[in-house]
Amino acid sequence: MRALSLIVVLTLTGCATLPSSDLVELQRQADSAYGAGDYARAKELYGRLAKAMPTDAGVRYQQGNSLARLGDNNGAINSYRDALLRDPQHARAWHNLLQVQTREARLTASEMQRYLSDQTPHAERALQRARQILEATP
Repeated sequence: MRALSLIVVLTLTGCATLPSSDLVELQRQADSAYGAGDYARAKELYGRLAKAMPTDAGVRYQQGNSLARLGDNNGAINSYRDALLRDPQHARAWHNLLQVQTREARLTASEMQRYLSDQTPHAERALQRARQILEATP
């Protein structure tokens, strides 16, 4: 089904730099790498697909997933945003963007609590917000 969708996108956009059969194979390899847990390879392959298909949101979403699995939150956020620029109704990209941003907020709140105390000048509001974030999210 993904291969069929890929062919339809290529036919409609006409912007691929590789023959469609090569892109289908590249998509298959990327999906296979992701499915096998080889997220670094999947990230690379989805990146190549993204360059070949500048209007496709799906490969940017998948690249974001690979980056998130690798712990590259900033890279994942950028990939999800790139997907959403191309398809603002990509619900899964919105969901995963929010998940990664929430993870980043929790990391920031935890780190802040390690460095600031209630005695630190001007820290009261920041620490209060950090506690709210940590209590509100699992």
